[in-house]
Amino acid sequence: MKIIKAILLTALLLAIGIILELSLIGLDEYTNLIEKGTEQHIIGIAYILMWISFIIVAYFFWRPRPNLKSELNIKQLDFTLIPYLLIIIIGLGFATQPIIDFNRIIDFYLNSETKPHYKFSGFSTYFIYFRISSILIAPVFEELFFRRFLFSKLLEKNKVWIAILISSLCFSAIHYPTPNNLIPTFIYGVIACIIYMKTKNIVYLIIIHFLNNLCSMLYSIFGDPFFDWIYGLNYDFMYWALFVFGILTTILGVKKITTANTV
Repeated sequence: MKIIKAILLTALLLAIGIILELSLIGLDEYTNLIEKGTEQHIIGIAYILMWISFIIVAYFFWRPRPNLKSELNIKQLDFTLIPYLLIIIIGLGFATQPIIDFNRIIDFYLNSETKPHYKFSGFSTYFIYFRISSILIAPVFEELFFRRFLFSKLLEKNKVWIAILISSLCFSAIHYPTPNNLIPTFIYGVIACIIYMKTKNIVYLIIIHFLNNLCSMLYSIFGDPFFDWIYGLNYDFMYWALFVFGILTTILGVKKITTANTV
């Protein structure tokens, strides 16, 4: 696959997402025609359709089509490697925290201001739709599109580093609604490509993606004590030591998985 085609396919996915979003905005103007409470159901369904669109787009351009039933067989997994997937998630959490906190850090160093962190506001219909679909649907459809399809096809006509770079940039681009998450998702994309290239097993990536989104949901619900502690460090030596710890932990997890006999 040529680079321009990968970019255009990603642009198509972004367009689908934007069209869905704009449609919802237009629909919101006529809420008097919609039963009260239905709006959040519509938004939730739109997110699900957006993720499903990834594999629909891939289906039309995927030649030859792989035997996904065989590739998604969990019997081929080395379950002793699963703990290392969790280690990577923990490491990435600490390693990317300063990136997510970028605006907070700037405000703190310039104005000595510590902004309050996000507080869980309860289980809304939107929250349930978004979080459940991000756990059950996104890991499968995003990994199949960006790693199994896009990255694999880019490898056929490009150098390895170019394929990793482009597929990771494309993966990051679809997370544009959360700007502070663009770099973390790019870093994750690079790591995911390396793991897939070494293991040739997409199931490992689906599991690590699932664990990442699951941890994100649990943090959003039960994470107040953790965030009270991490922001209570006021970006001191311990905060940055955890950042270094996260980098080293991530490298360890990736090395363990990619050097194991998993092919």
